[in-house]
Amino acid sequence: MTFLPRCLLIVLVLCGQHYSQARADLVIINANVRTMTAGGRTARAIAVTGNKIMAVGTDRDILALAGPATEMIDAGGQLVLPGFNDSHVHFTAIGNIFSSVDLSGARSPEEMRAKIAEFARFLPAGRWILGRGWDNGKWGNSELPTKELIDQATPNNPVLVYNADGTTALANSLALAKGGLSRLSRTRSEVDVERDQNGEPTGILRGAVIRRVSAAIPQPHVQQWPDLIETASNYAASLGVTSVQDVHSDELSDIYRDLDARGKLKTRVYDCAPLSSWRNLEKAGIRAAAGDAMVRTGCLKHFVDGDKTAADELAVEIAGADRAGLQVMIHAIGPDAIDEILTVFERVTKQNGPRDRRFRVEHAHNARIADLPRFVRSKVIASMQPWLFYRPARRDPAFRSLLAAGGRLAFGSDASMTDLNPLFGISAAVESGLTVEQAAMAYTIDAAFAEFQESVKGTIEPGKLADIVILSDDIFKTAPAKIRDTKVTVTIVNGKVVYKSR
Repeated sequence: MTFLPRCLLIVLVLCGQHYSQARADLVIINANVRTMTAGGRTARAIAVTGNKIMAVGTDRDILALAGPATEMIDAGGQLVLPGFNDSHVHFTAIGNIFSSVDLSGARSPEEMRAKIAEFARFLPAGRWILGRGWDNGKWGNSELPTKELIDQATPNNPVLVYNADGTTALANSLALAKGGLSRLSRTRSEVDVERDQNGEPTGILRGAVIRRVSAAIPQPHVQQWPDLIETASNYAASLGVTSVQDVHSDELSDIYRDLDARGKLKTRVYDCAPLSSWRNLEKAGIRAAAGDAMVRTGCLKHFVDGDKTAADELAVEIAGADRAGLQVMIHAIGPDAIDEILTVFERVTKQNGPRDRRFRVEHAHNARIADLPRFVRSKVIASMQPWLFYRPARRDPAFRSLLAAGGRLAFGSDASMTDLNPLFGISAAVESGLTVEQAAMAYTIDAAFAEFQESVKGTIEPGKLADIVILSDDIFKTAPAKIRDTKVTVTIVNGKVVYKSR
């Protein structure tokens, strides 16, 4: 994959048939383009003008639209897809991790401990230490570290550090205590807590239980959020993520808009607020997906834990938000919680009458098979995180069954609970029984649908926003477990290159 020099471009353009029509700002040629449109259309080249896709077709057709000022990318036959859209992230938390200790260079457990200890030297007692990137596979053995490795180095600071692939985290004793994990604790997520022969947590955590520990981490001060978001946006660009749906449940839209105005935002954002704020949004005249192409709001998030005693009160709140034209998404892990919110959604739909509301259940992996037709009947979107809930031995965590029933999926990561990388999620979904196309659609056009944006992004076709990713390997021809080894070579947002691999 190369960026062609201007002089060569001029020669190529002059060889075209319609030089007089040249007007593209950016051209991608020699590409394996998967448009993700209905019917699975493919192409060889793309022309972009401004922030939108101008044309899709053959190299010859697209070169005819280029001019002397056109930037051109020769993709070298690499796979080109619409930019990935993560339907469930915590953006400031991603930035917070990257603003913490980097363990990617640790070549042994001892180096890992030393890096954490050095980082802790400059922190007051009680300040959390976060980090990422440790990789025991590169230490000469595959043995996982335990809390004892870092306890002595950090007796006064709770520690939660993620491994390189984002599936596992190591917590020290203080962090485990703050998360309520002990020899005596037993939770529904117990399977995700590694324990020794005495029942003591070793410090190794996986899956949803990481959320339990991370919930004890104080939120960063509002003054830190711009830097954290910029860091997260840069990381997203490196992974081909061009849009995120931030379920932080704080109203960060003004911060996002300020970053965009200063040219610091490389990621489109759908910013969600707490359900309780719906009256304020209604008074401000905000509706679902309100805003511009870069920053929008109008979605609301709430947690449901399966307690049916609160269902009536919840239904009143959701009905009010729905009448105001706002979109409601509900965090529901576990079959009882999913059953509860589906019942509430059904009540509200009947009460308020038909409209394009696009209710969402976040973390719908554990839905009962019997409940899947209810998603379809009520047109509820199942927002799922395949990498977060990935288990090698577990097939079809509702993915295939829901699609077979006629339902709608939207994929995301729940970063920073796990890694933001969408290729991890696609890999896990394919290993769980989906086709690559189905998984990629859930990260592109179907994720766009989940935020009312399918008419402007999510596919590569004329008139759509020029959000494009170029990948090192063809994931449609790659073994499922190897998809997550694929790298991003170029990310384009608004027709501009925002990331290029070295």
